[in-house]
Amino acid sequence: MSVRFFIILVLVMVAMLALFLALLATETALSVWQRLSAAPLWLQAAYLLIVFLVASASVLLAWRWLKPRQTRTKRATRSGPLDDASLQNELLESASSGVDVESALAEIREQRRRKAHSEVYIALFGEVSTGKSSLVNALLPDARTESDPRAGTTLTVRHYRWTARDGDSVIISDLPGFNLGDHPEAMDEARRSHLVIFLCDGDLADSQFQQLRQLQESGKPLLIALNKMDRYSDTERQSIVDRIAGNSGLPLRDIVQVKTGGREEVVRMLSDGTERADTREREADIRSLRTAIQRHLDENLELMESLRDTAVLLLASEKLERAKHEHRETEAEQLVHRYSRRAVVGAMAAVAPGSDIVIQGVLATRLVQELCKLYDVEVKEVQIESFLKLAGGKIKNASAITLAIAGNALKAFPGMGTLSGGLMHAVAYGLIFDSLGRAAAQTLASRGELRPYPAVQAFEELLRENLESGAGRFAKLAISQKAKADAS
Repeated sequence: MSVRFFIILVLVMVAMLALFLALLATETALSVWQRLSAAPLWLQAAYLLIVFLVASASVLLAWRWLKPRQTRTKRATRSGPLDDASLQNELLESASSGVDVESALAEIREQRRRKAHSEVYIALFGEVSTGKSSLVNALLPDARTESDPRAGTTLTVRHYRWTARDGDSVIISDLPGFNLGDHPEAMDEARRSHLVIFLCDGDLADSQFQQLRQLQESGKPLLIALNKMDRYSDTERQSIVDRIAGNSGLPLRDIVQVKTGGREEVVRMLSDGTERADTREREADIRSLRTAIQRHLDENLELMESLRDTAVLLLASEKLERAKHEHRETEAEQLVHRYSRRAVVGAMAAVAPGSDIVIQGVLATRLVQELCKLYDVEVKEVQIESFLKLAGGKIKNASAITLAIAGNALKAFPGMGTLSGGLMHAVAYGLIFDSLGRAAAQTLASRGELRPYPAVQAFEELLRENLESGAGRFAKLAISQKAKADAS
């Protein structure tokens, strides 16, 4: 009862104090206003201006203090729009840092080679068995391609030369079917081309619309060629065309109907009542597609060239980013391995009680600092301290099982299971540092900043997952270090 009475008394006193301050502020404001009303107009204006500026400055300072900060990394921003010069600078900087930039350079070299030969590239894109190889045969009767009613005839990117009506040298790229396993080179070649022919044999499925949208996002000029449409009535064909146009946003003149020819399987009824599977040649008719291609060459060649250059630069930039990511992953793995080794050695070298904690704390801080530097992430000491403090709490909870697993790993080596706990602590610290470094690297790579709580969650998961698999490795390392120390 006394506690409740005390709380009520405090609340009443706070309310009375707030009321008193409000009355005092009101009285002061009224007094100042009365005096101002008798003052000259310029003095009134000056006073009100000062009050406004002070109030605005207070609000601004409060907002800047309270608003959430946005962490930016060096690699998250680009100094300007993507162009050849900026990409070249990035390539030079990355190469000097040890990044393998060959894949990005290959894209630029191929782009320059194609521009030098003034060749127009047209990619045939679509699912398997829609008639891409048959379409090449129809466009280029002398081209040697395999057309087979079974799925998956084209497994690699093939190029064929075609001379357009106006004399342009056109290269036809026959791409693997995008539903025939993982073929990233098919999408890459489509992005390198000037024009993409998206071939299908009916209304588009969800997977086809997904691929079509991916091509449209690259800014690539598109033609949709509907093959084998003679299977439908006129009403059904028009309905399919209208639906594709509505869902894709393409104009109707860029959706054409073709017959690519090729062979098809048929079942024949014989005179004796039996059936026999056979193949027959289909008549080809691609006049509407030829007309649509020629229209793009006549009207949009300069635009297609510009879009192709932009797409290739973006493709090279993406390959450079992937190379940077792989380089950082490799460097991060080496850093974690190096510091885990140092943690093992440091734990074995500790002689004074508690000195291993001091040694490992310094090593852990340096490990996180080097990982942040590798990922170009600006980090404050308080963030590192918060991460290591939270990780320390997780280590305390898991210390017993970690030491037990470390001890079991040492028992696999004759005579090591009966040694003092120094080796066990060394193995445990190796496991801890390995998981700690990997967790920090994963967080930096995925989030672009060191977020203590997500990083600690990743650390806890990695430590739990890697206890059994990593214990033997660090036990072997600890024993090796002990043997070296004994020998010296």
